[in-house]
Amino acid sequence: MKNIQDQLALKIAAFLGFAVIAIGAFGAHAFKLKGVNLDWFKTATLYHMFSCVLILFLSLHKCRKSLYCASLGVVIFSGCLYAMALGAPSILGAIVPIGGILMLISWIMLFFSGNKPEDEQGGGEA
Repeated sequence: MKNIQDQLALKIAAFLGFAVIAIGAFGAHAFKLKGVNLDWFKTATLYHMFSCVLILFLSLHKCRKSLYCASLGVVIFSGCLYAMALGAPSILGAIVPIGGILMLISWIMLFFSGNKPEDEQGGGEA
């Protein structure tokens, strides 16, 4: 039986995956974006999608710390870009790199999680 943290991790992956498809569909059909706003939207969607794949992988392999770091990173990175694309103040652009750094940290954490002995990996600490 899965524990509550495993269920939460999988639900985070599912929610973010659903969100990127829904947001992408709205972007393609409802929003009339042009120029830099369209570029921001495309970048947000691209990074959001790649992060969803990573987050799903991390949830299945119980790499919780890396999963939470990636999740927060994509929310900050893509969330700010989505907001700016839809008219929010461009000052949010100053926050975007924080999300990017969190996403990079999650990949680094995944890289180093493979160096732990097998009995230490089972706890989902990576």
